[in-house]
Amino acid sequence: MRGALVALLLFMWMPFVVFKPYMGVLLWDWISHMQPHKQSYGFATSFPFLDFVAALTLSGLVISKDKKNLPMHPIIAAMLLYFLWTVFTTLAGFEPAYSLTKMTYLFKVMLFAFVAMMVMQSPNRLKAFVFVMMISLAFISIKGGLFTVVTGGSGRVQGAGGMMEDNNQLAMGMAMLVPLSYYFVRFPPHKLLKWPAVGTALLTTISVVGTQSRGGFVALAAVLGMMLIQSKHKFKLLAVMVPLLVGGYFMVPDSWKNRIESTENATEDSSFLGRVVMWKFSSNVADDNPIEGGGFNVFYVRRALELYLPPGHTGRAPHSVYFEVLAEHGYTGLILFMTMLFTAWYSAGTAAKRFRPYEETKWVGELSAAIQLGLVGFAVGGLTVNIATFDLFYHYMAVIVMCVTVGDQLLTKKLTTKQGEVTVAASKKWSPPKPVNKGKATSKGVNAT
Repeated sequence: MRGALVALLLFMWMPFVVFKPYMGVLLWDWISHMQPHKQSYGFATSFPFLDFVAALTLSGLVISKDKKNLPMHPIIAAMLLYFLWTVFTTLAGFEPAYSLTKMTYLFKVMLFAFVAMMVMQSPNRLKAFVFVMMISLAFISIKGGLFTVVTGGSGRVQGAGGMMEDNNQLAMGMAMLVPLSYYFVRFPPHKLLKWPAVGTALLTTISVVGTQSRGGFVALAAVLGMMLIQSKHKFKLLAVMVPLLVGGYFMVPDSWKNRIESTENATEDSSFLGRVVMWKFSSNVADDNPIEGGGFNVFYVRRALELYLPPGHTGRAPHSVYFEVLAEHGYTGLILFMTMLFTAWYSAGTAAKRFRPYEETKWVGELSAAIQLGLVGFAVGGLTVNIATFDLFYHYMAVIVMCVTVGDQLLTKKLTTKQGEVTVAASKKWSPPKPVNKGKATSKGVNAT
């Protein structure tokens, strides 16, 4: 019955997608992040709903007369270059047919990101996209957080399916979601959702702890640390964080403490030593194939393992996004991947600075800052988790481009700062708004993009 209801709900929206592509993007957004059909039973669990929605949305792009163009942004160029390089490394890899599955997956992830950037170019559509993403992932984080609280941390929160198959990937997704959840505390869609947003933010943080993932815990620590550094209310945050951390540490069972504290004795941990072996394997592959690497999924190709795996060991996952990219796409691929990550991080920070000064665009600036913090979690957590094709990373980059597009639209209108009203003049250079004398209704011109 649950599977039939989920299928009915999904099929009910599909006819509208052909005429309103933005609805297809939102439906795509929901299915990608929540995986509602995976929460049911029967035929719905394996039915390719996402493929149907994607096909209908792409058809809608052709039929619809709405404005749809891909914005000119460095992130898009970086994404395209990286993807094209992965196509080359797939063809030049050890076993192209074996690599094709992962390349197809990355193609679908990037396709959704590009379609979203083309269609969601208005303030309301941007808000809807981010809200659906938040609600979808919050469904998982709330369940995980409540489970952790009820079990006292003794039970492990496992993978939720889709892009978060195991507890490590789930922990990474939740760590990246933490800044976005606190963004909704400040900018809830409705004032009645203020306190539910607070509860969601806390449970999202707790859910990371509940996964018992050491990589996720490090990512969470990095995110919370950066949030504290950037916050203007450091003492308020510390007043909340310190009691929660201290109380939580004494409440969790010894099994959780032993697992997290094992990072101090990593050189004696068999799991860590296994990862070091695969990192050595990645380096060997890249040293022998510095340009093209070994192609997607080279870690499971028998011939590659025979040639490059240290003797006496068995192949396994690389457990590092950087060594994953290095082995699969060579040093060139790693440079392109790092360029893409840095471009996204820098663009988010720049957007935050540009849009925060004005009351009308402040929400865009704070959203950009939250996404930037999420990328910090990805970059740090990626040291120990292989998530180079992680959906949320590419979707976050799409959100940054949307923020810049929407923010630039709003900057062409009359804006206000805390000091008063300002008029924005179109210019390629941007500078912070000049202060306006109190008591005067008019203002001076300010250069902005």
